[in-house]
Amino acid sequence: MMRDVANRYRGLPPRTPEMLFLIVDKFYRGAVSHYDLIQAKKRDVARALSVLQETGDREPLSEALRVLFCEFHFYVTCWLQIDLALYRLAMHEETKEIAEVWHRYRHQIQRHLHVRALLDDTEACVERQFAHFQSRLASMGEDRYWFDGVYFSVDQASLQSLHSLYQAIRKRRPN
Repeated sequence: MMRDVANRYRGLPPRTPEMLFLIVDKFYRGAVSHYDLIQAKKRDVARALSVLQETGDREPLSEALRVLFCEFHFYVTCWLQIDLALYRLAMHEETKEIAEVWHRYRHQIQRHLHVRALLDDTEACVERQFAHFQSRLASMGEDRYWFDGVYFSVDQASLQSLHSLYQAIRKRRPN
């Protein structure tokens, strides 16, 4: 079964709460460890933007955005896996109080999952940047990317939301 954002809760295999907390740990660490690589890819986008402004050649920027958005995809996929674990934890009798955390962070989770669904078509996301920003492409140099109604980036705010979510989950974890 294809695990996409829209159908994410269908047909999930059963997991013990202990295993689900390990899944949360794994994907939290994965997202955090990927943060520095994403920042490096943003610098590549900034350099490619300079090339576009100097030469008018759009291809280096398109390629840099493709790579960056693939890295974003990994990061927001980690959010998806954490969401799936939270859903299943909320269904277990002994960990049902995790539902409060899941609902409290719903907005941040949904924001990341919205972007995750769009990033499944990386090429379309690249083209949307050019269509949305048109002559204002410098906004990409300001670490702002357009994802159908949402400006998004893997930035300090996103990382802080992830840290806060993880800490809230850890507080609810049985000893």
